[in-house]
Amino acid sequence: MEDRDFILESARKLERWENTPRPVPDGYADMNRDELIKLAAYLTERLEESEATRKESDRRMSELSDRISELTEQLRKTNEVMSAMAVQLSEQSRQLREKDVKIAELQSTVKVGRRNQFGRKSQKGTRDKDDENRPTPHTDVENDFDGTPESLPGNLDVDVADEATAVAGEPAPLQKESRIYRLGKTYRTMTADNHVLHKSDVAKLPEGAVVIKTYSRYTYDQKTVITEHEHEIVVYRDKDGKVMCGYFPMDGEKDEPVIESVPGTHASPDMMAYLVFNRFFLDTPVYRETARLLQERMRLSRQTITNWLEKGSRFFKGVIEYLKDNCLEKDSVVNCDETWCRVKVAGKFRKRYVWCLVNRQARVAIYCYEDGSRGRKALKGILEGSELRALQTDGYNVYLYLDDEMLDIDHVCCMAHVRAKFKYAAEIEHDVNARKFLEYIGKLYALEQRYIEMKLCQEDIRRLRNSAETTEIIIGMRSLLDLMKSGNAPRYGSLMEKAVNYLDHFWNQVFLYRKDGNYTIDNSLAERCIRPLANERKNSLFFGSDKMARVSAAYHSIVSTCKLQGYSILEYLKKFFAEIVSGNHDYGKLMPSTIGISANKL
Repeated sequence: MEDRDFILESARKLERWENTPRPVPDGYADMNRDELIKLAAYLTERLEESEATRKESDRRMSELSDRISELTEQLRKTNEVMSAMAVQLSEQSRQLREKDVKIAELQSTVKVGRRNQFGRKSQKGTRDKDDENRPTPHTDVENDFDGTPESLPGNLDVDVADEATAVAGEPAPLQKESRIYRLGKTYRTMTADNHVLHKSDVAKLPEGAVVIKTYSRYTYDQKTVITEHEHEIVVYRDKDGKVMCGYFPMDGEKDEPVIESVPGTHASPDMMAYLVFNRFFLDTPVYRETARLLQERMRLSRQTITNWLEKGSRFFKGVIEYLKDNCLEKDSVVNCDETWCRVKVAGKFRKRYVWCLVNRQARVAIYCYEDGSRGRKALKGILEGSELRALQTDGYNVYLYLDDEMLDIDHVCCMAHVRAKFKYAAEIEHDVNARKFLEYIGKLYALEQRYIEMKLCQEDIRRLRNSAETTEIIIGMRSLLDLMKSGNAPRYGSLMEKAVNYLDHFWNQVFLYRKDGNYTIDNSLAERCIRPLANERKNSLFFGSDKMARVSAAYHSIVSTCKLQGYSILEYLKKFFAEIVSGNHDYGKLMPSTIGISANKL
């Protein structure tokens, strides 16, 4: 009991203690009035300073907030610009990839076109690796002309022996290029314009079969059929008494096209195109063409085919005039060469010549048969009225009239012919100095190959051709040539003497290619375009008359121009003869580039 009272009494005391206010100690009680005034002034001053500091802080915070807002807006705009630039960069990357693929495809097409245009044989000559001293046949060794006045014939208009189509140095081995456009594709090079897809009916699979995969198997079908179309022509008299004739198709044949023939022949445009294509592109002799047609159950004589080809060539006369104007247009650079052929004249086979002129910029090749002449009058007649900037040729003496009479034309000679003469002297006579000349010429060709690989513009090529590197090589050649011409030179053979005289006489013309970046170091372009005539000479042996030699020159002008411009020869011939049959004689619109066919379809 006592414990309970004690606890209650303690609780009441605690409650009284809690409810009794405690006295707060006054820290300023012992301060007098002056000290309190000073303390109040100090505290007021501190309060004002704190208020000013707070306002300054608020102001700076406001400025920082505005700056942060401004930077945030700029960051947002920058992010938008970066996003737009990322989209543009992605699009440009995609376009670049597409361009790379397109460039690779075009390069492959150009490579195929050049192989189809010039063939697989190298223009730079080949020989066995195991026999470096094996002589290479050159027909121009029989030609005694070496550039000196004493070797010139008295009459330059008479026919002379043919010169060689010399060749340039050995090509460097090329590495296999990576064809970007074929990445991710299966290797299949065979394609055809006409494509028929034969799908498989999976519904016909055996019951319970599961398809693992599908793949394509390709087969190619070609059907060559010669069809004879016979149209019944009705001759009648109209109500006015006028005699008329015409073809009136039956009701069931109204939708069938009427097959027209090339004027003067019985051949349709397509058949005429195939005859020209086989004869002047595939170099198929006429007798083989008649044998081919006979296998297809058509009897056609050799003379009939010859007559058809002659009549078809007449329609190309207007086109060739346009092409010749393009080839010899003002300030053009033209490569020129000539080759011989056999022509039957008055019952005897005579040696005649065909000229070839090639304009690399216009991509036009023209063949001229000036009555078979190789003389100065023939060349003068071809170039009469033209204002060319340069004509690149070999060292044939007829071209000397360019230096004598046509002063406004740069006469550029061919370095390949110079090399051929020294190469022959090195192989036959084993002349050490001839090999030195070949080394100098090889360095010049290496520089030209470098310019091609670097894809330089004409002005840069001209500048590098006149650089110290090239000049040093030419000075070395000139020093060696002067040594060979001096009386202190060691004895050398006739072939070396001819090569030295040739280079000395045509020195300025040979190195005139340095004057303009559009000039070439050799005349290989004309040499390559002459090759089809040489192939024709081997296959067909001779022409029956001057008229057929002119026919050949006309067709080769069309074929070579189509190859240079990248057009399908067969497609152009079909289109041309179809336009002729339809009555179109606007030859300006019937050229390969204007007739309406697409390029790069070789």
